[in-house]
Amino acid sequence: MSVIELRDVSVTFHERRQTIEAVKHVSLTVEKGEIFGIVGFSGAGKSTLVRVINLLQRPTSGRLLLDGADITDAKGSQLRDIRKRIGFIFQGFNLISNVTVGRNVQFALKAGGWEKSDWDRRTRELLRLVGLENKIDTYPSSLSGGQKQRVAIARALANKPEILLCDEATSALDLETTEEILDLLQRINRELGITIVFITHQLDVAKQVFDRVAVMENGSVVELGDTFDVFSAPKHATTRSLVERYLGIAVPPQLVPSLPAGQIVELRYKGDAALEPLISEVAKRHGVSINVLHANVSYFGPHAIGILIVLVSGGDAAVNAALDELKSHVFGFRKLDRTALAQIHDADGADNEDGTDADDAGNENRGEKETNA
Repeated sequence: MSVIELRDVSVTFHERRQTIEAVKHVSLTVEKGEIFGIVGFSGAGKSTLVRVINLLQRPTSGRLLLDGADITDAKGSQLRDIRKRIGFIFQGFNLISNVTVGRNVQFALKAGGWEKSDWDRRTRELLRLVGLENKIDTYPSSLSGGQKQRVAIARALANKPEILLCDEATSALDLETTEEILDLLQRINRELGITIVFITHQLDVAKQVFDRVAVMENGSVVELGDTFDVFSAPKHATTRSLVERYLGIAVPPQLVPSLPAGQIVELRYKGDAALEPLISEVAKRHGVSINVLHANVSYFGPHAIGILIVLVSGGDAAVNAALDELKSHVFGFRKLDRTALAQIHDADGADNEDGTDADDAGNENRGEKETNA
């Protein structure tokens, strides 16, 4: 069942005689109880879109439905009731610095209409949920970034929302703290049944927690689907760029001149195939040598995506037969031109005639020949 539905939503701003289309004709649904992600680079329109969901940003056109009811034009008490159902976690925590952790949570309870006699009980209950019950009388200035975000999560949950919106909720945190916050949000989603909409530019966040994902670019949703399906076989250039930034690998340039004769190829696996001993089996079967030059395997939930760069050496016929078999077992197969790779190494640090950096020029076109299996 869809708890959130956006129908052809657009948001347009007018600034300094300019028209800015921040969101363009977005239609999507978020299912009850899922963790739905919105990813994209800075300026893609992610934050504007997520603020439409609790009407902090009114759509210029299109409709917003909550549990099947059109709430686009909600005002007054109806709007206040809607916002009680939707918690919001900000990137910058937004805590009040001159009051205690407990009072920060109680401000949300007061705004939500809780009886004052219930404030202490509910505050302790929320802080216990996020692992900070012993910080109730502490001021935010003495907390770590992760602890501040836990207080923000407790505050967002104060009024027992059905939906939790997270706007870059981990981008200000270090890696270890990010893992802890994501684990906490997954537990909240699982134990409380709260639907979470999370926006981020960090693919490591997306791969760990999102059930489904929308990729945004220039105000539009360019890809939408199950997280593993979207990132294992990206179709749009923006999605491919996100994946390459996270998973992309390259032959170490300093190795190229000393490599023996043979064909360098990049192989991409997905799902269970990433775990199969394919390389050794193909080498044995065709009597070739297959050396792994670089490798990366990453998991999106329980599913693996593997990238290998290998050097296949041997007789021409045997190498071609081995490459054909490798190609038939992977979803991505790309031959790499060693002459182009060597030229990148030779020109490393030098400027091209047109003034561009040699590394940038090499990244743009490394002489690669690509074939999708």
